[in-house]
Amino acid sequence: MALKKSVRSILTLSFIIILFSTSIPTGRAHALSEHFNSAGLPSLDAFVEQVRNGQADEIRGLYIREILVARIVQQPTGMDEFISPWQNVVTQFSLASKLGSTGLLAHNYLAGERFALLQEGRQFHLIHGDGRISTFIVTEVLRYQALDPTSTSSAFMDLDGQSTLTYSDLFTKVYNRPGQLVFQTCINSGDDPAWGRLFIIAEPYSQ
Repeated sequence: MALKKSVRSILTLSFIIILFSTSIPTGRAHALSEHFNSAGLPSLDAFVEQVRNGQADEIRGLYIREILVARIVQQPTGMDEFISPWQNVVTQFSLASKLGSTGLLAHNYLAGERFALLQEGRQFHLIHGDGRISTFIVTEVLRYQALDPTSTSSAFMDLDGQSTLTYSDLFTKVYNRPGQLVFQTCINSGDDPAWGRLFIIAEPYSQ
C-alpha cells in the first residue's frame, strides 16, 4: 500500500537522522568486542526471566544464540535519533512501528558489530514483557554505500545489485514491511564510519 505523501515525508526526514546518527559515536560508548564472550551468554530461559516486566506490548530482549543477547530499549518521546550508547543494548526504532515493521538499531562499534554475523536462514528470538517468545528467521541481507557520506540527501547504491536509491526510496524499501523485523547498523570502510549501511531483514518463523 502506498504511503500518503505527508506521512512519508515526516518518516523519511526522521530516517535521514537515523541514517547518519548510527555512524557517529555519542554519549558514553563501550566497545562490545573487548568484553563480548559468547561462552558466557545466559540460556534463553534465564534471559527471559531477566528482562520480563509483565508488559505484553513491550519488546524487552533479543536472543541470538552464540552471537548476541541484548536488552531492547525504546526511544524517548520525540527523540527519533536516539540510539543506545551502551553495549549489549539495542534500540527499537519507533518510526518503523508506524509502517507495521519492527526496527532494531545499534551502533556498529557496539551491538551492531554482531548484526554483521547474521546470515540468511539464521533464527533468533524476541522476548516480550510478559515472557512470551517470538521466533524470527533472517530472509535477506541488504548492504548500501552512501554515495555522498557527508550529505543528508545522499543517494545509496546497492552493493549487490548496483542499483541506486534516494534516501526516501531506501526508507520505504527497508521499513515498509508489515510484520517483519529489520536490523540496522553502519558499515565502516577505512577511516569513514558513515561509508555504508547494513540492513538485516527477518520474518516470523513457525515450525
